[in-house]
Amino acid sequence: MKFKFQKSRIEIFFCLFLLCSSFSLIAQTTVKGKVLSASDNMPLPGASVIEKGTSNGTQTDFDGVFTLDVSNESAIMVVSYVGFKSKEVVYSSGEISITLEEDSALEEVVVIGYGSQKKSDIVNAVSTTDLEKATLSPTSDVNEMLRGRIAGLQVNVGGGTLRPGGTSDIIFRGQGSIEGNVSAIYVVDGIIRDGGIEDIDSDDIKSIEFLKDASAQAIYGSRGANGVVLITTKRGSEGKVSVSYHGFLTTKSIERNFDVYSGQELAQLRREAWRSTRADDSYADDVVDNVFTEVEYDNLTNNRFVNWEDELMRNGFVNSQAISVSGGTEMTKVFGSINYFKEDGLIPSSSYTRKTLRLNVDQKISDKFSVNFDINLLNDDTDRAANVNVITTSPLGSAYNVDGSITRFPSGEELSAVNPLWNLREQNHEEKGNDYVVNVTPIWQITNDLQYQLKANLTRRTSERGQYQSSLSSAGDDVRGIARIDNQLRESYLIENILTYDKTINANNSLNVTLVQSTQENAFTRTFTEGQGFANEDLGYNGISSAIGNVTVERDGDQFRYLGYLARARYSLLNKYTFEGTVRADGASLNGEGNKWSYNPAGSFAWKIHNENFLEDVSSIQELKFRASYGSLVNDLGRAYTSLFTADFQPYIFDEETGSGFSPSTILPNPDLKFERITTLNLGFDFSIFNRILVGSINWYDARTTDLLLRRGVPPVTGYTSTFFNAGEMQNTGVELSLTANIFNTEDFKWSVSTNWSNNKNKILELYDDGNGNAITEDNSFNYYVGQPVGVIYQYAFDGIWQEGEDFENAPQANSESANPQTDLRPGDIKIKDVNGVDEDGNIIAGPDGKITQEDRVFIDPNPDWFGSLSTTVYYKGFDLLVDFYAVEGATKVNPFLNEYNNGGTLRGDINGVKVDYYTPENPSNSFPRPNKDAADQYLNALAVKDASYLRLRTVSLGYTLADKFTSKLNFEQIKFYVTATNLFTNTDYIGYSPEVNIRSTFSNADTGYPDAKSFTFGVRVKF
Repeated sequence: MKFKFQKSRIEIFFCLFLLCSSFSLIAQTTVKGKVLSASDNMPLPGASVIEKGTSNGTQTDFDGVFTLDVSNESAIMVVSYVGFKSKEVVYSSGEISITLEEDSALEEVVVIGYGSQKKSDIVNAVSTTDLEKATLSPTSDVNEMLRGRIAGLQVNVGGGTLRPGGTSDIIFRGQGSIEGNVSAIYVVDGIIRDGGIEDIDSDDIKSIEFLKDASAQAIYGSRGANGVVLITTKRGSEGKVSVSYHGFLTTKSIERNFDVYSGQELAQLRREAWRSTRADDSYADDVVDNVFTEVEYDNLTNNRFVNWEDELMRNGFVNSQAISVSGGTEMTKVFGSINYFKEDGLIPSSSYTRKTLRLNVDQKISDKFSVNFDINLLNDDTDRAANVNVITTSPLGSAYNVDGSITRFPSGEELSAVNPLWNLREQNHEEKGNDYVVNVTPIWQITNDLQYQLKANLTRRTSERGQYQSSLSSAGDDVRGIARIDNQLRESYLIENILTYDKTINANNSLNVTLVQSTQENAFTRTFTEGQGFANEDLGYNGISSAIGNVTVERDGDQFRYLGYLARARYSLLNKYTFEGTVRADGASLNGEGNKWSYNPAGSFAWKIHNENFLEDVSSIQELKFRASYGSLVNDLGRAYTSLFTADFQPYIFDEETGSGFSPSTILPNPDLKFERITTLNLGFDFSIFNRILVGSINWYDARTTDLLLRRGVPPVTGYTSTFFNAGEMQNTGVELSLTANIFNTEDFKWSVSTNWSNNKNKILELYDDGNGNAITEDNSFNYYVGQPVGVIYQYAFDGIWQEGEDFENAPQANSESANPQTDLRPGDIKIKDVNGVDEDGNIIAGPDGKITQEDRVFIDPNPDWFGSLSTTVYYKGFDLLVDFYAVEGATKVNPFLNEYNNGGTLRGDINGVKVDYYTPENPSNSFPRPNKDAADQYLNALAVKDASYLRLRTVSLGYTLADKFTSKLNFEQIKFYVTATNLFTNTDYIGYSPEVNIRSTFSNADTGYPDAKSFTFGVRVKF
């Protein structure tokens, strides 16, 4: 009985123990806490708290408090809140306090034009660039720094771009016009620029944004149809004075992927060219047949040759120094900078020196009134390279006389090619420029929600270009010297009245309305003077007034006026849905009466999908946003007075006396000329997933240009050559991808990989009719073809080289019905593919017809299939490494080194050129034709169409930032050293100094190209 009672007590005790233990266990696995913002310690209501690896979770209440039962004491909770970085917290007994850091990527403020927005609220296709990476490029051209940094952005490297002080153009999303404007505009600190941004130093830039779709661009109306580049410069901040220094030194050297013929190789090429003209296919005698001049033969016999690249080229050098001061009080904030940039080019006599001064002042007058003052000054000097010919000048000649002086004619023959060293000495070409930009912006904060701004700007740019070619130069020898002076003045005035209403109605509703009235005037004047014949040449072009020969004076000028009215409204609902509508009316002086005004409407919508209830528990998604926009903007011709009758100065002789008169210009005026219209649909996704490990965006667009600005020839009997008119339609479509993977992100080690990828397809959809309703599908005079892109290459298809034993008599090229029959076709000639035929009605039919006619030409798209960049950045305990690749795939160009006589491409042996594997009976090449002294192969243009795709290791940069424990002892905020290598190698099949731009025509004095270079930079950044 006792035993039974004892046993009963034990059972009861054991049950009570288990019950208490269970209560104890429950108490230990219940988590209570509070979620706060790290910046202001305020509670975060609605924050998500989820046990990691389960669906078990809860949300904080209005005071940021939560209670959650977790499975065990090892549980990890994932705490997240919109706009903040997620955080993992290990279970802890008692009430815990959890602070979340703001997600700077989502809270980052982005300039959008006439205002700014948080990056998370952006509703249009707006992109920003990583300035830290961009400024590693040692260049004075800001555009060149941006290559590959933004999806959809192409940097157009034109003639002279790569020279010291050269500039380039930015093209967004392909070419949206044929004859009209195609370049993006620049808006610097809210001011629309007339022209480029040469006066801005990269160290003064705070941020660069790009407006890519029509809805974003609509705020600038007709000015922004081809893209907008928003540049914001640095400003002062309240606090102690901060001084920053950035200096770097760069050395540059030629990068090329080809060889020119050596002395012996050029001699053999010339022999082969002579041989192919002889009936018995024998070699001519070097001396008897005068294959070589006396000087050339002597040098050839003694193996004495000239390497013109060594004689004429040098390593380039860049020296850049920038100092800025920033600071201020609550009432006054100031940023000032002085920048010096000097580049000595690869070609002697080419250099660029730029000095800039910037002062940005923000003055608060009262709680309601403030004013911003900006002034930017530029002084630059450019020495442009003389016509340096390192490729085609024969190595068989002599650069110097026996006494060491420069010989004028290297081959020893009068009137032959002049020594490029001689021309370098006997010519100079320089330009001096002065710019100043002044902005004044009074601001009146009428209420907490309503603000008025007045933007006033004056921009003035002057330049003087002087050139002198002496009587001993190849250009000026027959007129006893040539002097030229070109003076230009550009002025721009801008006044804008901006009214902004920005109201957060409640937690779920906000409204922003912007109204703008804008007026701008751009004026350009130019005076060009040329004088010939000088008895005294000591003064160079400064002695132009003493010219005793022909004197020519030209005076040009034009003026543009713009007037615009803008209304933009943006409404946000529930922090999920954003709607934006924009309309801008623009008046421009460009067109004729009745066509001066245009209207530019656009609308967009953004959906923050990550804020929807069905994704609130998905901690792996930080941002998922869908965007859609549609807008219709106009674009202008960019030429003044095309709707008006204009006349050009035309002197005449009457009764043996010279009179002054005028004749109509060559462009027939069109009073009905109007704007073309570009209508764009853009769809995009922005995403950030896996706690921001993967961040990116994707855009698809379709842009249609209607009422195209085209040019058409007119009958010569009218006295005009062409006219501009509106007709037709063109399309640009493409996809853009930007992606960043933050693979590691710890305090001591960070590793990220980024890529931008873009493609664009351009196509002319329609041209015009013949007046009788019949569609015109091609215009050979101006290279317009329906179904083809702008600038398409229309050429015969190269099919190799004719070889010994092939059927020459029945070859399509030898057919007498061919367009240019080759009855003397022989081995070594270029073979052309017989692609198409023509039926009895004149219609083109696919397939060979046994003859080569115009219909056998094929269309080749010069535009790349895609282009993009891939970069990786690694940070480790003060060290940072950037490796950056840039690629262009599927681009095609016509290579002048392979088809132009002046570039040595005709294989006649007269001048040097790019070394190629040409045909000889002993070397039956299938790549390049047989040399011929008398004439070039008539189909060289087909052979010169080459793939210009390339992969470039653009940047490798290694930096080291001293640790705080060292810099603090020196009272410095930052000390950083870095070394950067640029354009280390370029993998391409395209023969030339660069696959992007062809170097100058060797017999041209125009600034039509400059060799690309690889460079090595050492730089220092200091802040204190």
